[in-house]
Amino acid sequence: MKTKYILGAALVLGTLSLCTSCENYFDEKYMDNGDPQIQVVKTYDYTLAAGEYKTIAENKTNKAYAVYMDSVNHLKNRYQKALERVGQEGCFNNNASADMYVPAFIYAKYPQLDPGSVFNVTYLTDDGLPAYLLPYNAATQLTLDIQDESEIIGKLPQPEEGQVIGVVYNGNEVLYTSEDGYTWTPATLPANMYMLPAEANGQVEKWLQNKFPYAVADQVVAVIWYDSAAKHYVAYEFHFDGSSWKADTGVVEETMSFALADGWKANLSTYYRQAIAGEGNLGKITLHHYDLEDGITYIWRFDNLYGMRGSSYVGGPHYGEGWFVTPKIKLKNAVAPALSFDHALNYGPLDETREQQITVWVSTDYTDDARSATWTQLPWNKWDGEKGVPDANSWTYYNSGRMDLSAWNGQTIYIGFRYKTESGQTCPTWEVKNILVNEPEEETEE
Repeated sequence: MKTKYILGAALVLGTLSLCTSCENYFDEKYMDNGDPQIQVVKTYDYTLAAGEYKTIAENKTNKAYAVYMDSVNHLKNRYQKALERVGQEGCFNNNASADMYVPAFIYAKYPQLDPGSVFNVTYLTDDGLPAYLLPYNAATQLTLDIQDESEIIGKLPQPEEGQVIGVVYNGNEVLYTSEDGYTWTPATLPANMYMLPAEANGQVEKWLQNKFPYAVADQVVAVIWYDSAAKHYVAYEFHFDGSSWKADTGVVEETMSFALADGWKANLSTYYRQAIAGEGNLGKITLHHYDLEDGITYIWRFDNLYGMRGSSYVGGPHYGEGWFVTPKIKLKNAVAPALSFDHALNYGPLDETREQQITVWVSTDYTDDARSATWTQLPWNKWDGEKGVPDANSWTYYNSGRMDLSAWNGQTIYIGFRYKTESGQTCPTWEVKNILVNEPEEETEE
C-alpha cells in the first residue's frame, strides 16, 4: 500500500488544505438528468509555463509553508532554499515538490472554481536524478583564503546530515561531506564520477570525448562541476550513444492530479483522471481512425454530455477501426495501480462479439500512431459470472471495475480504447467517461 502523506500547511496557514487523497466527484458531477448544483466545476489539463515556476516560488502562501517546514524539522533554511531553486531553475526538486506548492498556485490563479474541479498539472521536476547524485547536485561552494587543506574543516559551517560542500582555496577545489550531520570529512567520489576541471567549464561533452576516446555505446559517466549562475554544484550522468555524450540531467516531465474539495489537494495516488463528459474538451486524448468503410469519416467523437462516443453506424452498419488514446501516464513509485471508467453500450450484438468490438489496451511505446505501437490487451473484469462489459442494448452505465496495471509499475504508459467492427456485424455505440488510474483507496477502521 502506498503511504499517504498529509501536509500540515493548512493547519498552520489556514489557507490551503494539502493532502494526498481526494474524493471522486464524477458520479455527482455528471448526472445526465437534473440541473447541476455546482456551476463552476472544470477538469483542466494544465502545463506549467517556464515563468510560472518563479510565480510559484514567490507565492506568499508557499514561502510561509517553506518557513514552516524548516521550523518543524529544525532546519535552518533547507526548504526555503529549495523553493527558491524552483523559481531559479524552472523545475521542482527533492525538497520542493509539486504536491507541496502547486495547490497555492492554482488557488491564486483560479479562485472562482467550485469543489469538484480537477487539475491534471504537467510540470518539470529533477526527482529523476539517481539517488546517489542528489547530495552532490545540491552542494554549495565556499571560497576560503587559506593556504593548506588542513585548515578547511575548522572554517566550515555546521553541517546537515548527508550534506556536501565544495571548497575553493589557493587555486584548488575539493569536496567535503557530512555523513552524520556533525562532522566534515573529505568526500570520496563514486567510482564513475569525475570533477570537471575549471578550464573545461561549459564544455563537458568535449572534455568527455577527450578523456574517454575509446568509449563504447551505453557507457555511463557522472560529472560534477560548480554552476556559477545557479550558485550550486550540478552532477549529472552522461551516456555515450556510440558517437557522442548525452547529458541525463534528471529533469523529467510528470503529471499530477489536484482536486478541489475544502481546499486544493494533491493526490499522489492518482496518476491520471479525465472526466471527459461535461468538460467541453478532450484534455490531451488523441483520436485515430483506420480502414473506414465508405459512408463514414470517423468512429470516435467527443460529446459534452456523454463523453467519448464510438460508433460505425451512420444511416446503416459500416465497418472500421477507431482508437482514442490517453496522454502518457507515469506510474512512478506505483504499488497497485489500476484503471477504471464508466461506460455504456447500445445497439450491440448480444453474444461475445461485443467483447471483441470494444477493447482496452496498454502501450509503453505509443507516439502518434496507434497501429505502429505495441499494445497489450487488458482483460475485462468478471463478477457474478459476468464480464465487466455493459449490456448490449441499453444506455445504462457500468463501471469497468479496477483493471490491474501493476505489470507496468515504474513505467510510462498510454491507454488505448479500441472500437472495431467488421463487415456484416451489428454496430454498437460505445460511450466512455470518468477515466481514472489510481491506487486503491486506503480502508479506514470503524
